[in-house]
Amino acid sequence: MSKNCYAQFSNNFLKLFETGNNFDLILHAGDQKDRKEFKVHTQILCAQSTYFQAALSKKWLKKKGDCYIFEKTNIEADVFEIILRYLYTGEMNIKNCDVPQILKLLVATDELGLVDFLQFARNYLLESKDTFIIEQPGRVLESIFRLESCKKLRLLCINAICNNYASIFDDANRYLTLEKDIFALLLQQDNLCMKEVELWKYVLRWGKSRHPELKPSPTEWSTDDVNLMKKTLAGLIEHVRFFTMSAEEYYDEIRPYKKLFSKELREKMLQFITIPSRKPNDVCTMARPRARLLDSKLVGHSIAAHIAGWIDSRKTAYAKIPYEFTLIYRASRDGFDDIKFRNMCSNQGPTIVIAKLVDHPNIFGGYNPSQWPAYSRPYGLYSVVPEGVCTCICEVDDGSFIFEMSDGKSTKEARIGRLNPERGYHNNRYYHSTGPAFGSNFYILGRAWYSNTSKCNCYAMVCSITSGTLEEYEVFTVKKNN
Repeated sequence: MSKNCYAQFSNNFLKLFETGNNFDLILHAGDQKDRKEFKVHTQILCAQSTYFQAALSKKWLKKKGDCYIFEKTNIEADVFEIILRYLYTGEMNIKNCDVPQILKLLVATDELGLVDFLQFARNYLLESKDTFIIEQPGRVLESIFRLESCKKLRLLCINAICNNYASIFDDANRYLTLEKDIFALLLQQDNLCMKEVELWKYVLRWGKSRHPELKPSPTEWSTDDVNLMKKTLAGLIEHVRFFTMSAEEYYDEIRPYKKLFSKELREKMLQFITIPSRKPNDVCTMARPRARLLDSKLVGHSIAAHIAGWIDSRKTAYAKIPYEFTLIYRASRDGFDDIKFRNMCSNQGPTIVIAKLVDHPNIFGGYNPSQWPAYSRPYGLYSVVPEGVCTCICEVDDGSFIFEMSDGKSTKEARIGRLNPERGYHNNRYYHSTGPAFGSNFYILGRAWYSNTSKCNCYAMVCSITSGTLEEYEVFTVKKNN
């Protein structure tokens, strides 16, 4: 017969930690701002951690009276307290920690060799805080970049940045604090959805920020200035894909900085710009295009990542989008014409419709998981019908949804409405052609937008605006990537 007394033992050791009875070590954690003193026991720390077995060797410790003194100023006091409680009780309790604190905990447990706690904190971050990771991937990446045990988390951050480069490359200039190794890794990503010439500008700004004494124009740089920038940008320039740029971009943005490149590379770039058919064979990386940018005037790539998540009923955006969104109709280009919409979008498979009204920032849209029929076979959606013909069939398709967001840059205030199974069938009372329409929740007639809230709604959401004039609307096919 046996009995497990772990809980009682854990409580006893917790009391020992909190009271400090019979302590033989004073541990100072944190810097001067948050410095804290812990009265602890060397035998417990050494029994639990190989790091402390080495660090608390008597020959390395200072002694004050009957106690030894140990300084650990690079780990914040509140983080160290969580670790000490774990070493005394075996309990990994981080439920009240915010993400920045967990990131510091990851770095600290890695340094202290506490593998089990590190893995626990990492998995908690991946499973419970993925929204923070998607929204602030740069902050997470900078914290865990050099932790070998966080490769999955690192990849998630990289993919999130590639999907939404504005999370780092923005007006706040957050990219300027990136370590060169991190910046270089981002430049190597094929799925970094960003124009190459813009990337080059960011590389230059990053380099110039390290040397604020440099004159603004490269024509004013001395030989020493040029050599200084060459050294600073070494490891970055070779990852910029110059051979995907246009002749105009080369002339305006590359040529003024030609002294930063080797004579051989300058010659190859000039050859490619003047004779594109003679692309050099030994510059395959610099010539390989990146992932195609979302061709939209209304939303950015990060919004597409959220829409892809909604398609698959995820609570968060994808870090790496598993779909290809191809523009097949843009009203400002192809005309605000319902017949043109029908001709260009019918029988194209699943589609996303995105729309914006004049003088209003909100973005509206909907997903049709089936296809737009040429005539009267709607699938949870109004279809285009000949004048005088009424379509009254609205088949229930659980995959369809509509959405509204405050602008095309963020989904923080987004609302999504999925098909209401109890109200999925709704009579179409319009006797003329329409553009894309999603039940009575919203539909388009020429350049007019309507959301009829007086009728039974097919979707579990009502748009905030009942009518207006369209500034733009776009239709994209949605295809799963191989």
